[in-house]
Amino acid sequence: MKKILLIAIFIGLSVWTVSADLSDWLFCLIRKDTVNISLKQTSWYYKCKDTIASLEQLMINTARDINKVQTYIYRWRDVDYRSTVKAEKQNLLDTLQLSRMTIIANMKTFETNLIQKSVQYFIIKITPYKIRLQKSLIKIDAMVASGVSTYSLNVYATLLRAQVKTIESLSKATTMSELTDLLTKYVYLKKEIEWKYE
Repeated sequence: MKKILLIAIFIGLSVWTVSADLSDWLFCLIRKDTVNISLKQTSWYYKCKDTIASLEQLMINTARDINKVQTYIYRWRDVDYRSTVKAEKQNLLDTLQLSRMTIIANMKTFETNLIQKSVQYFIIKITPYKIRLQKSLIKIDAMVASGVSTYSLNVYATLLRAQVKTIESLSKATTMSELTDLLTKYVYLKKEIEWKYE
């Protein structure tokens, strides 16, 4: 059961890490004063990247409109009316920029929280494995201290130490790319240890 659970975690994390970050997998729901982020697309949730791209296009169009209006203001054509239009367009541009920045900030917060929760859950699940590795290292160190040392025993101890160090590094991972690299190393070392010595 534990192996199935760990495999499910690895599959889940590998799906998230197809891209360099999670932004391809995040969906946004924008309300007047809030932005909700989710890994699941439901009613009114749209891909955050697509939403940001749409906002950026609207910002470009609005900036062009402001430039056109300003051109007419320079020519002294309906200055009062066009100044009002320009102020409205500038407010719209500011609102779009604020929405874009809010989405990006919320995405980063969501990704950071997701990585932290994933790491915490993973570390809880593999702690018994880490303890077994540390106990084996204590036994190996005792054997080496008593004069029993072979090449294969040294290789085995090196693998165990590398795995313990990888697990400790995993517990401190803060980015998806770092987490992906460490998980890849963890899986490789686990297979090496099991294949060669267990």
